[in-house]
Amino acid sequence: MDSVELLAVGPESSAVPVSFEIDDREGAALRMKAPGGDWRSFSGSNLFTCLLSARTDLEKEGLLLCCQGARPDVFPSGMQQQMDNGRFATVLSRLAGEGEAVDIFDAADPSQVTSVEGQRVAVYRFFGLPLSGAGTDV
Repeated sequence: MDSVELLAVGPESSAVPVSFEIDDREGAALRMKAPGGDWRSFSGSNLFTCLLSARTDLEKEGLLLCCQGARPDVFPSGMQQQMDNGRFATVLSRLAGEGEAVDIFDAADPSQVTSVEGQRVAVYRFFGLPLSGAGTDV
């Protein structure tokens, strides 16, 4: 089990530390704790889907998580989701061979991150998919 400390930013650039416990030994599970709060658990088909759930939870409190997995230009391929349980994702690029893999739990600058919906829209646009009628899953 890995432990990670990240920041989440809120209105007026206020930042709060958020603790994560990452468990990918059997399936995928993530525990998250913000200051003064209880541990919240998320499970899913892979770590990226767990992170999406945790981010959605934080967004209900007006917070954006500052990690590589919250960037609008980062998304795991199907193979990444299967091979490393969604722990790594690709920086989307139109240039052949330019898409580097990043750990979704590595820190990112607040200026680089977006909401779950903002990421979904960016990924759909990158791949030229229609936004109307699309589900809310990234």
